[in-house]
Amino acid sequence: MRRRDFLKSVGAGGSALVVGGHLTMGVSMSDQSTEGDSLANLSVDCSEVVGEIRSLIGVNRGPYSFARREGQKTVSHLESYRNLGIDFIRTHDFYGPTDWHVIFPDWSADAEDPDSYDFESSDVRIKAIVENGFRCFFRLGTSWKGRREGPINDPPGTLRDSEGEVVHAADRDDCKKWAQICVQTMRHYLEGWKEGYSFPIEYWEIWNEPDLAAQFWTGTPEQFYTMYEEASRAIKATFPQVKVGGPACTGAFREPYVEGFIRHCSDHELPLDFFTWHSYGGRGGFNPYRYYQDARRMREALDGFGYQETENINTEWNAGIRTRLFNHTPAGAAFYASTMACMLDAGVKYAFQYCGDSHPGLGLHDRETGEPMICGYAFLAWKKLIQAPVRVAATGSDKNGYNIVAGKDAASEKVRILISDYQSDQNAFQLHVANLPWEAETNFQVTRFLLDEEHNLTVVEDLTEKGREFQLERPFKAASVCMIEINRKT
Repeated sequence: MRRRDFLKSVGAGGSALVVGGHLTMGVSMSDQSTEGDSLANLSVDCSEVVGEIRSLIGVNRGPYSFARREGQKTVSHLESYRNLGIDFIRTHDFYGPTDWHVIFPDWSADAEDPDSYDFESSDVRIKAIVENGFRCFFRLGTSWKGRREGPINDPPGTLRDSEGEVVHAADRDDCKKWAQICVQTMRHYLEGWKEGYSFPIEYWEIWNEPDLAAQFWTGTPEQFYTMYEEASRAIKATFPQVKVGGPACTGAFREPYVEGFIRHCSDHELPLDFFTWHSYGGRGGFNPYRYYQDARRMREALDGFGYQETENINTEWNAGIRTRLFNHTPAGAAFYASTMACMLDAGVKYAFQYCGDSHPGLGLHDRETGEPMICGYAFLAWKKLIQAPVRVAATGSDKNGYNIVAGKDAASEKVRILISDYQSDQNAFQLHVANLPWEAETNFQVTRFLLDEEHNLTVVEDLTEKGREFQLERPFKAASVCMIEINRKT
C-alpha cells in the first residue's frame, strides 16, 4: 500500500510535513487507504467568515411521549433531547392538549370568562417544555384530525347541523372571538391569568397546514386570511413584544397560502414576524437540496411583498413521510445532516423536525426502547457544529445531498467541520483546511467522528499536530456523516 500517512500538516516554516497519527477505536492503517478511490475535493478557509451557524435542531412534540390511551405509559426522552442538543419544541400534534378547541371547549361560552377555559392538559405539556429548559414555539390551532371525530378542522365559529351540513360559515365576528381566545391563552402562559404562568414564550404560530383541507382547514383561503388578520392584530396589540406568524403551509406550496397569503398581509399591513412552511423528504426524489429551493421561494415571495425582515422558518420536516423506515438508516442520518446544511445555506432561521418523540416512521426515538433513531445522531453532529458558530468558507457541497459546513468559535480555540454524503458516487474525501485561527507554532488536536453502517457518530481517529494548515484524506461514501473537531491545545 502506498503510504499517504493520514495527515499532511504545514508548520510555521511553511514546509510540508507528512506525519503519522494515533488512531483510536480500533481503526487500522489499512482502513484509511484512499488509493484508487473517487475523491471529493473539500476545502475550508478559517480566515473567511461567511455568516453564523444556527441551531436548526428544534422538534415537534416532547420531551416526553405522553400516554394517549388507557394502559399506555408516558416515556421520558428528556435526557436524550439534551444529549442530542434539541433546544426548541413546537407544540403541534399533542392531539388535544394545546389545541384551541380543548382549551376552549364550548364555542358559545364567554371568551373573557376564566371559567370558559380548560388548561389542564395543555399545562402539563407546556410546563414539560419550559421548566426543563427548552424554548417553546406555540402553535395556535389544532392537531391532525386523523380518525378523530368532530369537525375540529373547521374555521372557528362554524356551525353544522346533525347531518354535518354547514348552517353557519365562520365570519369576521367569529374570527374576532377566536382572536380573543388566543389572547386569553397567551395571558395564561405569559401573564399568569387563570392561575397561569410567566413563561418566556416568544413565538406564536397561527394554525397549521390550512392548505391540507381534509385534515386541518375546511374553510376558504379568504376565511383563513380574515382569521389571521384578526388574530395577528389582537396578539400584537396586547403583546407587542412577541412574534406572530404562520401559516405553516404544506409541501405543495399552493399559491393561496404562499404568495396569496403574503399578498393579503401586505395589502392589509398585517404583522408577519415569521413565515412557516413544511416539507417531507425534500420532494423531487428525496433530495435535501429541495429544502434550499423551497426556502428560497419563501424568501423571494416575502421580499417581493416588502417583508424583508420576516423570518423564514420551517416548522415540519423529515427524511420522508411515505418511506416509513428511511430515517432509521445511515442514509436517513445523512439526509438529515444535508437538509440542515441546505436550510442553513438558504437562510432558514429555525427548523423543527417532525417529530422529536416516538412516532411510527417519523419519530426521533424508538417507540419500544425510547432510544434515539439513527437519524438522531445527525442532531448530535449539528450540536457539535454549533460549538463553533462563526461560519467560515467551505467548498465542496453540491445540489444532490453532499454538504460541508465549517465554523470556528469567537475565542479562536475551536474549529468544527461537518461533512455529509447522502447519495453521491464518491468513495473518499480530500479535505484541505487553511488559516487555522491561531499562531503557527500552536499544537492542535484533530478528532474525527463517523456515522455509517458501523458507527453511530463514534470517534474513529484522534491526532495531535502543529501549524495553521493541514490536509486529510479518508474513505467516505454515501449514507455517511463525518464530524471533525479541531481544538487548540494549551
